[in-house]
This record gives sequence, C-alpha cells and structure tokens, in this order.
Amino acid sequence: SQYVFTPKNLGDKINSSKSEYYPSFTIDDSILVYTRREAGIEEDFIKSSLGSDGYTNGAMIQGSINEEPSKGAVNISQDGEWLVFAGNFPQKGFGDFDIYMSYNTPQGWSAPINMGADVNSEFWDSGPSLSPDKNTLYFSSNRPGGFGGSDIYVCFRQPNGKWSEAINMGAGINTAGDDQAPFIHADNQT
Repeated sequence: SQYVFTPKNLGDKINSSKSEYYPSFTIDDSILVYTRREAGIEEDFIKSSLGSDGYTNGAMIQGSINEEPSKGAVNISQDGEWLVFAGNFPQKGFGDFDIYMSYNTPQGWSAPINMGADVNSEFWDSGPSLSPDKNTLYFSSNRPGGFGGSDIYVCFRQPNGKWSEAINMGAGINTAGDDQAPFIHADNQT
C-alpha cells in the first residue's frame, strides 16, 4: 500500500502570523517545543502541552533559556528533560552558531550550556538532533574538512557524561552540497 501524507494544521494555539519552525516532540507527544521568529534576530522557544482537547496555547518556555536573542533549531529529548539547540551568543561561544544544552529544572529550563570544543567549532554548528537514549548527537556544520558546504556530524556521550569529538558521518551521508537538519527517529536507527 502507498502512504498518503495528510498533514493537519495545528491551528492558532500553535501558529501565529510570525514564522514558527523546528518543531520537536517528546516520545509520548505530551510536549511540543518549537522556535518562533520575533523582530530582527530575536528567536524564542515556545512550548505547548497536550491536553484533553489538543495542544495548549504556545507560550515562551520558562527559565533563562530565552534571554539570548539569536537561537533556534531546538530539539527536545524524548523524555522531556533536555533541550539541545543552536545559538549565536557573542563572547560566549567558539564563533558563529554553537550547539547548547539546557536542562529541565523545577525553576524552568536552565541557562544554556555550551557543549564544548569537542562538539563545537569556530564555524557554523547547528541543527542538532538528539537520539532517544540521549547518547548520540547529530548536527550540521560547515567546518573545514567536509565533503561540501555543510556536512552532518555525530558525537557520542561517554560514560563520564562528556561528549566525544565530532566525527564527520562520511560520504555515505554527506554530499558536495549543503547537508543540514538531521533527524534521528524514535527507533534510534533511522
């Protein structure tokens, strides 16, 4: 049988007259997070929860995570405990966009934590996708040494909690073009 793609608009509880992008869900669909473009470079992370009559009105994520203006490409962990995203925070990163992590706390989402020099470079690093078990991170980068303009890279969480050095996923994945916005499925292998 042939699959028929029939998307449904989530309506004005989620969508606005502004641009919304990079939607990400927990494994049980109970939480939706996404990026909303505000004026200029301002991008805010928005959260909506699944209730008995659909998703609640999208509202800014609580905590200090939204203080920096230039960020996006948000991805929530399957268990709803981590947010990984790209941010361009002057004097706080390695250059251009870097990959950051924020943790769900009783006070809201923690301040962004740069994932460090093993993950990030002085070049553009963005489009993170975290595996369901939170042990593998995929992202795009235009750092030198790749196959094209930007390539897909992977890092692995070590037993001590640190992340391995970013590894180019190779010619089987990357092309001479711009390879961006990877997504790892909930099956942890697609």
